[in-house]
Amino acid sequence: MEEALFVVALILLAAVGFTASALSREHRRARSVPSAHPGGPLGHYELAYLAGGPLRTVNTALAVLARGGGVRVSRGGQVSLVTGAPLSPDPVERAVLAALRARGGSCQVGQLRHAVADDQAMNDLRDGLTRAGLLIPDGALTRARRLLNLLLVLTVLAVVFEFLTFASTVFEFLTVVFTGSGGVVGMVRLLIGAFAVVVGMTTYQSRKRALRGMLTDAGREALADVGRTHVRGVPRAAGLPLYAAVGIPVALYGLAEAGDPALTEELQRQHANSAVSCASGSCGGSSGSSGDGGSFGGGGDFGSGGWGDSGGGSSCGGGSSCGGGCGGGGCGGG
Repeated sequence: MEEALFVVALILLAAVGFTASALSREHRRARSVPSAHPGGPLGHYELAYLAGGPLRTVNTALAVLARGGGVRVSRGGQVSLVTGAPLSPDPVERAVLAALRARGGSCQVGQLRHAVADDQAMNDLRDGLTRAGLLIPDGALTRARRLLNLLLVLTVLAVVFEFLTFASTVFEFLTVVFTGSGGVVGMVRLLIGAFAVVVGMTTYQSRKRALRGMLTDAGREALADVGRTHVRGVPRAAGLPLYAAVGIPVALYGLAEAGDPALTEELQRQHANSAVSCASGSCGGSSGSSGDGGSFGGGGDFGSGGWGDSGGGSSCGGGSSCGGGCGGGGCGGG
């Protein structure tokens, strides 16, 4: 019986190790899609999608449009069209403007984010990045996720095995301590089972987090290359075009880099139901992400990350608006 349990422990350890190794190989294979990018710098909306998915992309468009005068962001996170503003040539910005026009020219920022995240322009952006080998294609991680589930099952079996044999092994250990004989096989079996549990759990947790990532190795490298050129927090030279002064910093690092604290605060505002529905996966659902930075290369768009409400009061004076004609320091009273 002891020998049979010892063999079971070895089989469990081998199965966990083999599955963990296969999972790692499969994940590397899915990420190692060769880059088909034609060369040249990535646009700020491409960078935004790589860094933070649909959420970062919409926030980048809002920051660029607000600083450029295309939209006005009022107290309470209300986004409105600016009469007479020129049409944008960019599909993502056009999607923002079209969503506003469809809602009478004004709506809450959370509602606007949801609408644009599900727009065809966002799907086209994602598809282009996928064809370029910068995003993992849909379905490429299916086998890796199956291996992840198998690893979890094997790890649970190893835990059950440890639990069922623990009492007898403790008895054998006490025999070793007090008599100096026997119990060696049981102790070795316990250690083998424990090692299988540790390997299984650590691999499962690390790969579960890693499998949420949507970027290929080429996508991560492309994002890192731009990040080395555009360092977070470094003052930007005066006279830069909007895409360089606002678009790229926000794309890489989130709304805090918009250059206007009041605009940043108002763009962070959302109703609680926006946060809940995004967490459930309704924001940009076709991307395979909940819309936050966790599945992509960057962190949270807001100070604490995620879709939460910014809380606190506004720094805009009563009746004023942020963005548009406001300078980088905020908005004065209206």
